[in-house]
Amino acid sequence: MKNFKIIILLMLAVLSQNLMAQTEVKKPSEVFEMYFGTFVNNDTAILNKLNDYLKPTVEGDTAYQVDFNTVSLEMMKESTDHFLSVFPKATADACRKEAEGYFSAMMENFKKGKLIVKDVKIVQNEHVEDQKIAEVSYSVSFRVPAKFSDIPAGDIKNVKPEELKKYLLQSVQDFKNADKTVVTEQKFSLYQLNEGGKTYYWNGSPDEMVSGLTDFYFESFGSK
Repeated sequence: MKNFKIIILLMLAVLSQNLMAQTEVKKPSEVFEMYFGTFVNNDTAILNKLNDYLKPTVEGDTAYQVDFNTVSLEMMKESTDHFLSVFPKATADACRKEAEGYFSAMMENFKKGKLIVKDVKIVQNEHVEDQKIAEVSYSVSFRVPAKFSDIPAGDIKNVKPEELKKYLLQSVQDFKNADKTVVTEQKFSLYQLNEGGKTYYWNGSPDEMVSGLTDFYFESFGSK
């Protein structure tokens, strides 16, 4: 009889674990991969999957409304304007197309970052009672140029259009032929949400992940 009770208890324990596992719609690592695919790779199909996954947590609404084309164009214009602002107006006007190509190539390499999820730890949220946090440790590798072409020498206010164009066009090729891999290891938190007896994971500030990765990416240019 004693052995029978032990068997029953073991069966109940296994059943309990299975029920808990069934309430988890997706594993934290899978959810994080959707966040990365959305906000780093800018993949519209993955954005749609992430929004479908989170629908029950936002009463059927769309959690993240992002137009990647619009965001990309705005970012390119802002970056291009800022870059060209230090050059003579005639040079800046003549080189706008090449400058846009330069930033397009730069961001294209960023969006091709390769993700590896290293570890996931479930911890208690110290600020919210009965809420768990999935701490995701991950690495991302980027391809960057080991060395850039030399910026036109002399006073930047005297740079001629043909000099800047040459630099920008060569830099585009440097990005396209990027010959160096740089790797960063970072962490990202996903917060548990319980809805309809099921457990979901989310983060309301994915820009924190993007910010950390872009900082590393830009700092890696030309570094040894």
